[in-house]
Amino acid sequence: MRALLLSLLAGLFLLPAYAQKRIFLRSYEKKLDSVRHYQRLLIVGEGGMQARMYMDNLSAELIKEFKSRQIECKYEYLGDHHKIDTDLILKKAEAWPHDAVLRFSPLTAFERDAARLNNFEPYTSNVQQFLVNDFDVTLNEGEGTIWYARLETTIEFGKLTVYRRIRKVILDDLEKQNVLPH
Repeated sequence: MRALLLSLLAGLFLLPAYAQKRIFLRSYEKKLDSVRHYQRLLIVGEGGMQARMYMDNLSAELIKEFKSRQIECKYEYLGDHHKIDTDLILKKAEAWPHDAVLRFSPLTAFERDAARLNNFEPYTSNVQQFLVNDFDVTLNEGEGTIWYARLETTIEFGKLTVYRRIRKVILDDLEKQNVLPH
């Protein structure tokens, strides 16, 4: 009986930490008739400091994968759209010759403690922190949108390996929609 109570109590403190990690990509089904063959891709991200940190890590993973597919990439951080005109900076970034622009526009970015997710305070001071980031992701060729998705993530602060999983989710959907070859 005591072991059961101890395991339930341990689960009460550990469950919020494991239950809150999520990566969700909801793309709008618009499968292309033929696969695109990009040679140069411009990746841009915008938002506050948390979005910048997120995009710096994610873009490094995306560039690594695109490079293995013989697609040259460049990443540009556009800044915080609340403080500067990101569209003007995007026009400057587009001076780099490219076939398409993969743009990450933030919807939500904030920090959350695991202990406060379920409205209880732990007895320890070891509180796990999570970063919540939601982005609209678009792939544009010229003026046309080729692919659009909403990326919603809640990830553990300081864990860089999660960006590989996010990269895989994005690229799997790009392949599924015939944007990239399999």
